[in-house]
Formats: sequence, C-alpha cells, structure tokens
Amino acid sequence: MPSPVAPRLPWEAVIALSVTQIVAWGSQYYAIAVLAPAIAAAEGWSREAIFGAYSAGLLAQGLVSFPTGALVDRFGGRAVMSAGSALSSACLVSLALAQDPVEFAAAWIATGFAMAATQYEPAFATITASFGSEARRAITYLTFSGGLASTVAWPLTAWAEPLVGWRGAYAGWAAVTVALCLPLHLALLPRARSGAAPRQRRPLGPVLYAPSFWLVALALTAGSLLFSVIGVHAIPMLEEGGLSPAAAVAVASLTGPMQVAGRVVEFAGLSRLRPTRVAILAGAAQPLSILALIGLPLSPWLAGAYVVLYGTSAGILTIVRGTVPAELFGREGYGAVAGAMVAPGIMARAAGPYAAAWMRETLGGYQPVQIAILLAGIVAALAFAGAAALAPRQRP
Repeated sequence: MPSPVAPRLPWEAVIALSVTQIVAWGSQYYAIAVLAPAIAAAEGWSREAIFGAYSAGLLAQGLVSFPTGALVDRFGGRAVMSAGSALSSACLVSLALAQDPVEFAAAWIATGFAMAATQYEPAFATITASFGSEARRAITYLTFSGGLASTVAWPLTAWAEPLVGWRGAYAGWAAVTVALCLPLHLALLPRARSGAAPRQRRPLGPVLYAPSFWLVALALTAGSLLFSVIGVHAIPMLEEGGLSPAAAVAVASLTGPMQVAGRVVEFAGLSRLRPTRVAILAGAAQPLSILALIGLPLSPWLAGAYVVLYGTSAGILTIVRGTVPAELFGREGYGAVAGAMVAPGIMARAAGPYAAAWMRETLGGYQPVQIAILLAGIVAALAFAGAAALAPRQRP
C-alpha cells in the first residue's frame, strides 16, 4: 500500500497573519505613543485622560481574552479574526470621531475587544489548531514579522500625523485594517470543516486545578509588568542612568532588532529544547538586563548589555507565550487555555506604566521602579522553572 500523504499545512495563513499582526499591533498598540502628544495639543485633553483611556482598552482586552480564545476553539480563527478585523476598523473610526475624553475612552474599551480577537493570542490559537506538531515553527515565523510592528507603525504614523492630523491617522489605520486585514483573514485563514459541527469547548476545570497553569500565568503576568514598564519608561531610565537624550533613544531603538535576533536564536539554536526550558533561559535573562540598567551609572557600557539581554529575551518570550500552553496542556482547547493564561498579564500591562510613574514621583527617581521590575523578573523566571519541574506529572 502507498504510504499516506501528509496533509498540506496552510502556510498561506502564516503569511496572512504576518501582515495582519503588523497592522493590528501598529494601529492598536504602537500608534498611541506617537499620537498622544498631538491629541493633547489639538484637543486640550490631559495625558492622563488619553493614556487612561488606552489602559481601559487593555483592561477590556484582558477581560475578554478567555471567552475570545474559547470562540476560536469552537468556531475557528477565520471567523473570529475576520470579525475582529471588522470590529477593529469600526473602533479606529470611533477613535477618530471622539469629541471628548469620555467618548475616547469608550472607543478604546471597544478597541480592547478587537485587540483580543486580532493580536497574538487568536493568531497563535489558529496556528496551533492548524499545524499540530509544526505549530512551534509556524509561530516562530509569525513572530519574526510581528517584531517589525513598531518599526513600521512609528515612522508611518509620525509621517501621517502632520499631513492629516491624529484623527486622519486613525482613520487611515481603519482603512488599512478593513481593506487589507479583513480580506486576508477571510481568504487565507483555514475554513471550518464543511458540514462539521462547531467544536465543543474543552472543560477547563482540570487545567485550572493544575499548579503549572497558575505558575505560567504568574510568570506571564510578572513578565508583562516588566515589559510594559520598560516599553514606556526605558528612555527616561537610560537618561537618569547618565546617557544623553540622543544616546538613550539610540539604545532604546535597538530593542526591536534585538527582539528579532532573539527569535532567530530560538529558531536556530533553542528549538530542540522544550518550550518550558527555553522559558527558563529567557526568563533568567530579563532580571540580568535590569541589573545592567541599575548599574548604568557605574559604566555607560552596561547600556549595551541591557539592550542585548532585554531585547533578545523579550523576543524569545513572545514565542514562549505561544508554545508553552500547548506543551503543558496539549493542543485541544488551546485558545481558551491560552486566553485564560494571559488575561492577568494583559491587565498588568495596562497598570504597569502608571504604577511606575506614581513610584517615580512619590519615591523620587527610577531606582525603586527598577528594583520592583527586577523582582518581577526574578518571580517570572522562578515561576517558569516551577512550571517546567511540574510539567511531566501535571499535564492533564
């Protein structure tokens, strides 16, 4: 008898998601950093109101990440991510039309729902359901392009804002979303099987009773707190450490290329290791990077150690976020498991920048903030180690 032919893997879905992730992260996550000063200047709204609205959107994303993941499990990524693209376009138009901070906040809360349906978690769930044992490789390829989102979004948004204003910039992102992301999701993501009933939701009870689930959730939450603080406060931290403003920007700008480099290292050198082991290595590098940041007043050369350690480990941990849930709990019901696992981390990402700003103002300087995120990094690394130790006997 002829040997069975392996099913063709839908690599076109990875290509489509590589494009749509750049647009989703660029419009929903990175553009606000460029547009916030223009919004404040044009509308007279406070920075606190602008970023508070954005944080409300991140909180909404965290709250709906689990039910969104369950929908991906039940109906497939094509339906959920296509609907998410349509919703995202409508929400970006709502942001462009907002006339006061209350309307702006309401639009961001709705955008949080779109984030949950269009960013990494539903994309990872779609790939995991379609690629089986090849999912780790496909997720790695996807994160290569995802790492370019800030590289594309920041200069593109900065170019558009003087020409069409902040409202026009958001309207432009809405047009790109509906004209590019929606067709790609509809055309290239795998269809639900013809004639098949919607997949049933996997019971989460056994997963929620597993200590390894809560250890990974703790690690992702602590890591998201560190990531969010660095994302907003890295440049002033580097300046407080003794770098000039230009040097601080130059060092911080290397984070994106280092993230891509980290993903290359994972693909070329660490892919033979179990994802939980990779998580331990990358998690251990994060507190080391913060130690380099704390020691910056002693030597400016530590800025290089900081950005290499932080950037490469952050790039690897993005892949870990997509691969560890499947290692520990299997691919069945991946979307719901991953959504529940990352929900606290998304909320921590919303709170981190404001908590750091409050600590800096209250306690005087960034050193207390750096100690706090150092501790968060240590907690994340230890939690990953605990999950890896429990993995052989905790997988349901």
